[in-house]
Amino acid sequence: MSGARANVSDRRSELADFLRGRRTRAAPAAGVAFAGKRRRTPGLRREEIAQLAGLSVDWYTRLEQGRDVNPSRETLEAIARVLKLDDDERGHLFYLARPEPAGGAARSAAQKERAEPAMARALEALRVPAFVFSPRFDVLAWNEAACRLLLDFGDVPPRKRNLLWLTFRHAAYRARYADIGTIEREVVAAFRFSVSSYVGDPEFDALIADLLETSEAFRVIWARHEVRAKVSGTKAFRVEGAGGRDAGEGAPLLLEWHTLASTTSSRQQLVYYRARAAGGPGDERRLAALCGAAADDGAAVKRAQG
Repeated sequence: MSGARANVSDRRSELADFLRGRRTRAAPAAGVAFAGKRRRTPGLRREEIAQLAGLSVDWYTRLEQGRDVNPSRETLEAIARVLKLDDDERGHLFYLARPEPAGGAARSAAQKERAEPAMARALEALRVPAFVFSPRFDVLAWNEAACRLLLDFGDVPPRKRNLLWLTFRHAAYRARYADIGTIEREVVAAFRFSVSSYVGDPEFDALIADLLETSEAFRVIWARHEVRAKVSGTKAFRVEGAGGRDAGEGAPLLLEWHTLASTTSSRQQLVYYRARAAGGPGDERRLAALCGAAADDGAAVKRAQG
């Protein structure tokens, strides 16, 4: 099978899995009933989706089976409405069903990708924990403050220097988070949003296959088909030695995180952490102490090598 045909097949399979997952979570529709049929499974039936979306049952079944059908924009809008998809899930549905024309945005994730110059310059200007990562969630560049908050990415082998892999497989990285369960769910949902642009890419597939084989937690969360393109939020960290008792050492360090996205075809992102605008003075002092220690060690940007 050629690469192009394999990519189309993979995308249809991913679309089918996504639709089945969302259908089983949808609430049974009021006013739609099928005489003589007891509901044995959660969510909506295929025939209910078809009726509410104005489609034939046979056509919708073919779509959910990953068959060779080409839904229109209007049809996808109707399905999204019936399944009550949010904006991120709707975007995911549209990309899987009607992908953008192939080009630089959908290229393979290069093994030796580097942080683009503009992202590296932005990283150099920051004095708070920050790093740059690729659409595959490979960490491409970071500063010393990020090492002190999370871990020294330079100590991680290049093939494992990946946010998804670190979240599920790296004990020291996992220990930095006060609520690793929430972090696991959020990173998988964000990765699913990213991977929809790279369905069939061997580098993405290899990463997913590795985690499906080695992490039970990843298998469970991946099967939920949750999609979320978060660009900001709050995370709680366990960081020793930052601030002292008066700054609340021992309690989780609560920080806001924000993401800056490249406008180029690289689709790289820079994430940085700062004290919460509505947070207490303890968090701000602890972050300042962490960043100050990083500056003492030299806060030069570090880039992935190999």
